[in-house]
Amino acid sequence: MSFRVFCLFVGFAGYALVARPHLPAADDPIFIESAAATGLAFTHVNGATGNYYLPEMMGAGVALFDYDNDGDLDVFLVQGGALPSPAREAPTSRLFRNDLTIGADSRRTLHFTDVTERSGAGVRGYGMGAAVGDYDNDGYLDLLVTSFGSIALLHNNGNGTFTDVTRQAGISDSAWSTSAAFFDYDRDGYLDLFVARYVDFTAAANKLCNDPVGTRDYCSPRVYRPVPARLFRNDGRGHFVDVTAAAGVSKAYGAGLGVAVGDYNGDGWLDAYVANDGTPNQLWLNRHDGTFVDEGPLSGAALKAWASRRATSISTATKICSSRTSSERRRCCT
Repeated sequence: MSFRVFCLFVGFAGYALVARPHLPAADDPIFIESAAATGLAFTHVNGATGNYYLPEMMGAGVALFDYDNDGDLDVFLVQGGALPSPAREAPTSRLFRNDLTIGADSRRTLHFTDVTERSGAGVRGYGMGAAVGDYDNDGYLDLLVTSFGSIALLHNNGNGTFTDVTRQAGISDSAWSTSAAFFDYDRDGYLDLFVARYVDFTAAANKLCNDPVGTRDYCSPRVYRPVPARLFRNDGRGHFVDVTAAAGVSKAYGAGLGVAVGDYNGDGWLDAYVANDGTPNQLWLNRHDGTFVDEGPLSGAALKAWASRRATSISTATKICSSRTSSERRRCCT
């Protein structure tokens, strides 16, 4: 299958953005906060208890995808939780169905309906991010949720519901996964999976850290051992095979916060770029034989930057997917 995928991840940790004053032009877009008015009732919970657990510093992700194939984008919002472990009564991630209506006068009315319970998409855990892709080629987008201490793959049943197939699919993981991307790295027509992971942190082994004046504060991720990313090859039968070591992507790693896939060198094969927190990034170039090589240092993409954890933290992910046909457009990474 031939299709083009372009994903862009931009992350800012510990930085304040300053822009020059700009007078809006007459044709500049105007954005209006309308979450409540459209039914997107959601509050992210980080479960902070005063113990300064590292996951409490993280925001969570969102996925826009047409899960019911009705032509408009639905919204999946990833929920946090509470530590040391998310309680059963803790809030879950939420799925909102887009019930866009178009009147006789062509006026569009946007409204979202919370379908979390009826769809089975209410993933419970300390969520981090989400990725979507039709991994079994049945024409319906499936959903993967990364979390602190777990990962969940929800198969889209095509009838408005999802089934958790994490264990059956072979991708169970108790590490801290942060970001993921579906992409067909071996060009066999099935979407494979790249999962970025952060550090080896547990609530039981939470370290005591202070700011420069001696006040208790959150630790830097550099205090903990980073965890390498994982690469799973789709065998085309609803199962994934861990090829991390064989593909060479465990040779270099840092505290991974985001992954973006794309054909960075224009050779027709999809590569992967991993953005790390406080350590050099990796640019994994596809060698066309099932293996990757980190060209981050040589290409100038192994950017390393660090700022105080006390500064404003901003995390922005922009992901753009394009393809040649409408059906292929559904098969992209988020």
